[in-house]
Amino acid sequence: MLETHGLDELQGVLDQLVQRVIGLTPFQRAVASLYAEPLAPVPHAEVRVVTFSSCGLTPEEKRKLQLFVDRGGKVRGVKFSPEFRLGNSYYIPGARAPAGLYPLIPSRRRFVAPDGWRAEDLLLVPLRVRGQIIGQLSVDDPADGARPTPTRLRSLEDLATMAALALRKAHVLEVLQERYQVFHFLAERAIAGLLVVQEGRVRYANAQAARLLGYSRQELLNITPWWQIFHPSERARFSSGGLLVGRQFETRALRGDGGIVWLKVQVHPLDYQGKPALSVQLVDISDRVQTEALLKERAIRDPLTGLFNRYYFEETVITELRRSQRYKRPFTILMADLAGFKQVNDRLGHQEGDRVLREVAQLIRAQVRQSDWVVRYGGDEFLVVLPETGPSVEALVQRLKRAVEDWARENLPDIPLGVDVGWATWTPEENPPLSSLLEEADAHMYEGKRGREAV
Repeated sequence: MLETHGLDELQGVLDQLVQRVIGLTPFQRAVASLYAEPLAPVPHAEVRVVTFSSCGLTPEEKRKLQLFVDRGGKVRGVKFSPEFRLGNSYYIPGARAPAGLYPLIPSRRRFVAPDGWRAEDLLLVPLRVRGQIIGQLSVDDPADGARPTPTRLRSLEDLATMAALALRKAHVLEVLQERYQVFHFLAERAIAGLLVVQEGRVRYANAQAARLLGYSRQELLNITPWWQIFHPSERARFSSGGLLVGRQFETRALRGDGGIVWLKVQVHPLDYQGKPALSVQLVDISDRVQTEALLKERAIRDPLTGLFNRYYFEETVITELRRSQRYKRPFTILMADLAGFKQVNDRLGHQEGDRVLREVAQLIRAQVRQSDWVVRYGGDEFLVVLPETGPSVEALVQRLKRAVEDWARENLPDIPLGVDVGWATWTPEENPPLSSLLEEADAHMYEGKRGREAV
């Protein structure tokens, strides 16, 4: 039973999960729940909710959920029936919900799209540990009002997988702490690695620690000082063991085979063979770190073209502006819009339109420097940020136009596809605000568009 162990770290995992859902997905409300025991995905199965975390709810809605938990509220396995499965998630349209299955906190919004989200809809992502459902992530209020698709669910499912892994490993650490008196027995059967450190050396290493670190036990005992197992940039924090006691942190270790493993490390005082020592618990978090890196990359990339997205531009261009101000170097922003793209969609369909956008994105990327960054700003509009570049960009603009037009003549001979480009340059002498740069580039681009249409 999960409740027999401390819930503080488990609660922290749920808190991080809902915060990341709101920050990285279109959904504006999220609730993560943890069950007292695994829930069977069958109609009559029920299980009590131990705790929850939420983001995007009103104080009154949170109080309602807390009252549900405090009164021993139960959830039913029918919600995870195969008929509602979508990818690794479960989508239950309000019109198809079994009797008695409805959102405890219905949506406050009203959605008007005929095939869009409804206030009564449920979207659930199970939190699974070793195939068992130990909790759920429930989301609501998609910003665009659209129903979920397998592609759109991928980020949610990645977050749920990462949270379930963290819940499992948090639970393991709690067990190790509670039964510390018989740690030799537990250590050899634990998922976590365990080192006993004394007088600057490893005195004991369990089998999992040896596997995690890629050394034999004897090799670990011979490493002096013991913190040489960690990455060089991380070793300073280990040089004074007294500063580590009671702390929990994440760090990198160097495996014996030269690889790197990310670890969650927890250090506690211990009496070992009659002398003061430290127990060092190691949990492999490499999968979680990699998942977070993947999610971060997805958050700044346009899924269709692979270019940076508008969010990345708005977050990063301020840094570029400040750098240019500090070093008094110019930078230029190009704004490009595909001329004739509407005909591609109208005559060839949106799937072909998507292909054209991908091809054009690569054409633009191929014309600029490695240090430049290309952004899909929206629809068929692109931005190129050119650090340390003045206003003399006509040669680049002509290359971009030729590249697109040459490709279009070969691949879309019946559609006059081209590109209109405008640009604006920040200089230390004028120091215009960013909004003025974008307006100037936009106006310049539309001057070219009017000139094209007049021909």
